[in-house]
Order: sequence, then structure tokens, then C-alpha cells
Amino acid sequence: MPITEPGDTTLLAAALRELTEETGIPGSAVVPVGECPVHIDVHPIPANPAKGEPDHRHFDFRFVFRTAADVGDLQSEEVTDAAWRAAGTIEDGTLRGRVLLALRR
Repeated sequence: MPITEPGDTTLLAAALRELTEETGIPGSAVVPVGECPVHIDVHPIPANPAKGEPDHRHFDFRFVFRTAADVGDLQSEEVTDAAWRAAGTIEDGTLRGRVLLALRR
């Protein structure tokens, strides 16, 4: 199962595409904070017969972007909610630390 789509030239490009698709924020309104992911999360995904997908591992490559834009139309098939919040309130301690470090650069 591919982690990117055919037009994606880098993981960062894939992250930007996903951000725009899922949040409605135009790519021109965001600036990446670095070119490398700040965190990689790996977790199991159960089989989904409706999509013809067997159980598998899912890899989230997490990047940090800066923007002053508002969240637009959410992609309802994949996103149920989106909100801005302070980086210091991220519950996962490892992710919080890496985001805060990236924002200091």
C-alpha cells in the first residue's frame, strides 16, 4: 500500500497535499517548518472489507506547518473535526516536545 500518491515528489509534498485536501487550507497559505517529519507514528489498522483493505500498519509522517489561515471545508470521509490549539497542549509528550523544538528553530 503506497504512502504517497503518484504526483507527490517528497513526503513533505504529500503532507502538504493531505493538509490542503483534508482541511481546505490552501497550500499557498502555509509554510513548512523544516523539510523532515518531526514525528513518525506507526499503528495498526483493522481490516476494512468495505474498502477491500486487509488489516495493516499505518505510518503517519507528521510535519509542522505555520499558517494564519482558518480551517476551511473538512474532508468529511477522513476528518471529523479540526481546531487550532497551543502546541504545549498536545497530549502525546513525545510529539509535543518535537513540535515545540521545531517551532523554536
